[in-house]
Amino acid sequence: MTDGTDVDEVSMRLRFYGAGDYATYWQIQEAADIIHRFNPSAPPEDVNGILELHNARLFVEAGFTPKDLPEAEQATLTGAVGPIRRVVAQWFHALEDEDLDDMLSDVDWQYHEHLLELLAGLGVFGRCSATPMLAALDRARIHPGDLLTSKRLVENYDTQVRDLVLADPDRAELVIRHHLEDQVRKETFLPASLTPADQRALIQTYIDSDNPNGNYLRLVANAPIDAKTGVDKRLIVNAKRRYDAQVKEFFATNTGIRTGCSVSVSDTQIEPMTVSLDDTVIEYTFSEAWLEDTLDNASVLNNFQFLFEFAPEDGLLTMPAVDSERRGLESVFGLDGTHDYLTGHVFTAKDLATLSQTVMYQRFLEARDIDLEEVLRWYFEEHLPSELGITGFAFTPSSSTANYLERCRNLFAEMESIATQYNLFIEDGEIDHDVATAGADLVRYRAIPSALEGKYAYATDHPEIQSILHILFSDQSHLTYVDENLSGDNAVDLLVRNEVPYEALHAFQQPMIDKLIEIGLAENTGQRIVLTNFPLFSVLRSLSHHEAVAYHHLDQAARAHVDTMIDAGWLVRRSSLLTEAEAAYFNYNLNSVDFSNGPKLRNKYQHGVQPKGEGEAQHQDTYYRALRLMIALTIKINDELVLASAGNGIPTADETSVDRDS
Repeated sequence: MTDGTDVDEVSMRLRFYGAGDYATYWQIQEAADIIHRFNPSAPPEDVNGILELHNARLFVEAGFTPKDLPEAEQATLTGAVGPIRRVVAQWFHALEDEDLDDMLSDVDWQYHEHLLELLAGLGVFGRCSATPMLAALDRARIHPGDLLTSKRLVENYDTQVRDLVLADPDRAELVIRHHLEDQVRKETFLPASLTPADQRALIQTYIDSDNPNGNYLRLVANAPIDAKTGVDKRLIVNAKRRYDAQVKEFFATNTGIRTGCSVSVSDTQIEPMTVSLDDTVIEYTFSEAWLEDTLDNASVLNNFQFLFEFAPEDGLLTMPAVDSERRGLESVFGLDGTHDYLTGHVFTAKDLATLSQTVMYQRFLEARDIDLEEVLRWYFEEHLPSELGITGFAFTPSSSTANYLERCRNLFAEMESIATQYNLFIEDGEIDHDVATAGADLVRYRAIPSALEGKYAYATDHPEIQSILHILFSDQSHLTYVDENLSGDNAVDLLVRNEVPYEALHAFQQPMIDKLIEIGLAENTGQRIVLTNFPLFSVLRSLSHHEAVAYHHLDQAARAHVDTMIDAGWLVRRSSLLTEAEAAYFNYNLNSVDFSNGPKLRNKYQHGVQPKGEGEAQHQDTYYRALRLMIALTIKINDELVLASAGNGIPTADETSVDRDS
């Protein structure tokens, strides 16, 4: 920055952020003022003046001009677009190798992106040499990562950019993000001369460096093997070992924050379950009297579904990670890989709770000589024939003398067997065990068919349904905060917990409420905005909380709303045993079909490649995870078979429970 330049003045320069950013709306008048002051005969000479003028033109071209502007002044703004475009182009066309440093090095940080776009779009990279250009951009403090967002820069300066990337081990982060990070803000490009061998060597040097970032180590550790990226199994192992060492070192010197969940059984509690929060620990307490009174096989399975809340609403599992549960900051901090199962704090809490409850209940039942695997056998081999007339299913529990390693292997095999048997039952109407065992392959949980037509409704990419779901349920919605006295975690929370008058809303918030009123979800009573139409709300809530709607569980009013949204292109119906989110959850836990960051439990135990040093404690933990998945799969099968046997009616929660009298 040149001497005498006021930092505050530069930081407040005009910038067009795009139509989706509210900062754009606040600068409309400033953009108009800059254009009114524009004199084609005396244009700015410095790079920041030129780029500010360019940004002012972007406002007008996008239709962002002051409201109620007289027609003559509107014409003046529009008429200036062409001359501004010519002035900017002339300034860039005049750049030569020898003056690049003087002309570009003082560019303001907020104009880095626009500078690169104009240098590329106006052909400057094609006629100026690599050495002075890259030196000038370095003097301008433009990060190498930003350079890689310019395809033309990378193509024109291929070998020089390769040398730039390889010059510093920390620049392995750029390569890792390019190949492995999910949902990047802007696409990046790597030079063609940067070979997979170059990339592998750079990443290995980064892993061995003094202080590699754990986020990038984790991306490599969870990455799929790919010759094009240079990632092989040894690189993955090296990254994982370094990451694990960093975590161990951190917790050796930092006590951290007490968090997690506790599960206990009370001999005095009347309620079946209570939940409380002690500091940051969620405490689940269950009534011993309730558990003692529900020891029959059917009630044991019902306790998992309803008491432990595996699937208390419409047979939809609560365990999967869904995007609506990831808080805004969780999407900003940390790095997600392109093949990662996207989790967050809510998923972690749910995962720990359902696992802890499974452990507690298995031990509670074991102390009363009840084997959970025997309960599962009873369901498939006795309950289905007697209650639903469905025969042929077979489930073989683990031996009572088996260790946890043997139990894991057996339970994973039986889970796949049940999935295969169910597939055959839906496709053929019967279970031929010779067919089931012939050419047995990895179960595709997404492809397990359904007995019900159009079983689930899913939101499409239609902007209206996506906007409504974001407005209602996202913590990043612009309808979460009105003032210090009117706020909520999301729009639903804001409107339910507060009396929000329409007039209290900001001008940019009122169109959102207007949309909710238009679709019949909200009403302006004159005193406040209230949410109405529970059937519609229940559909939208399920789309947010489960990423699916169980159509055959809906009443007629809710089905009518789903049908209307399908006609509008907002929703689509598809059939499978599991929802897309549920199938992803199974694949995350069991294999590497969809995700590279999961525990791959089935793969390890079915192929016998679990680390030799894990020991019985690790096998015990895996067994409980396998048991949880098997119970969840059983709940899904039972829910569907009951729905099918009811002729696609609308059963109550009691009707989809396992019958205690059988």
